[in-house]
Amino acid sequence: MAKYKYIAKDTMGVETTSVIHAESAEAAVDYLHKDGLVVLSMREMKESVATKLGSRPLFGARVPGATVALFTKQLASMLHAGLPLIRALYSLAREEQNSTFANILVAVANDIESGEALSSAMAKHPAAFPKLYVSMIKSGEHSGTLDTIMDHLVRYMQRTEGIKRKVKAALSYPVFVVGFAIIAFIILLIKVVPMMSQIYDKLGAELPGPTKVVLAVSDFASSSFWVFVLVAIALVIIYRLMQQVPTGKYMIDRMKLRVPIFGKILEKVVIAKFLRTLGVLVVSGLPILEALELSGGASGNEVIERAAGRISYLVSKGGNLSSGFHATGAFPDTVVQMVSTGEETGKLGDMLSSVSDHYDEQVESSIEGLASVIEPLMIVLVGGLIAIMLVAMFLPVFHLGGAVRQSM
Repeated sequence: MAKYKYIAKDTMGVETTSVIHAESAEAAVDYLHKDGLVVLSMREMKESVATKLGSRPLFGARVPGATVALFTKQLASMLHAGLPLIRALYSLAREEQNSTFANILVAVANDIESGEALSSAMAKHPAAFPKLYVSMIKSGEHSGTLDTIMDHLVRYMQRTEGIKRKVKAALSYPVFVVGFAIIAFIILLIKVVPMMSQIYDKLGAELPGPTKVVLAVSDFASSSFWVFVLVAIALVIIYRLMQQVPTGKYMIDRMKLRVPIFGKILEKVVIAKFLRTLGVLVVSGLPILEALELSGGASGNEVIERAAGRISYLVSKGGNLSSGFHATGAFPDTVVQMVSTGEETGKLGDMLSSVSDHYDEQVESSIEGLASVIEPLMIVLVGGLIAIMLVAMFLPVFHLGGAVRQSM
């Protein structure tokens, strides 16, 4: 699909300049005419090779979740307004700024025109529509409540994207400080310390113990720099390979949950995501076994995914859901009790959404509290580390006068 820049006037004579995605210039003009616009000029916007490459999903890249969430909200509004599905998809594709996603929407609309269902058309594009999303759309199609399911999806995606943004925002500053500290530390060790060492060697100064330690560390780091780089690359490769193997991923995810302080927050995040997903799928009418499978995968953690598989097995053997949650040992008693209450009252979906909201609030509170403590702590630690190194390197300066007299 090409991109065209146009100038047009509406029925009130107001001039508008914008961009539209269409199969051809003629198609673009037709779309604008249907929207009540009179086209004054139209030109195709040529993309550079770099732009074209940048718009394609390399190495399995996915369409951003925020982009899909906005599309879902817009599509739900259009369906509620009574707009035909195909027309809504084409309209959203024309206005979509992400070229990759715009092409996907056109492909989905074309498949629907050819007789395919929306869910099966979306299933061809997992980079934009994950299995969970497709399953919910399929459930809406079968029950005839697609617009209602879209509303559930909108709320679900807005909540999950909101939590994700807050977690990233809270961790971005500490990560920046740590990264800056590492770079500063490396520059001091490899560049500054050797320069000071050469000066002290020429003067024949007697070096204090702390300075000798720093110089020894600097010599080791300078001579073994590429060894550190290779080890770091090897660790990244090993980590990636382990993530591809279920056993390796389980070990990594289990260790993440056991990291002091951060592990507890991550545990609340993945449990909340699992419960929210399960609640939305139950309300959407999916069978409980399928809902458990999809929710486990959506949690993003192999420990919770295996727990969901265990629950699914126990339920398939005739057990109830709350007993399955309790048997895994992966969920707190609060969750088990809420699930049990939901089963007894017949409002399982509502209970799951309620307990996931509770965990989301705890995550937000924990992140805010952690951010208020970790920021000054990081500054003190980083500043202290660099200060110790600088003091150790400049200690000989206090004896520099004597060293100069000895060298004369």
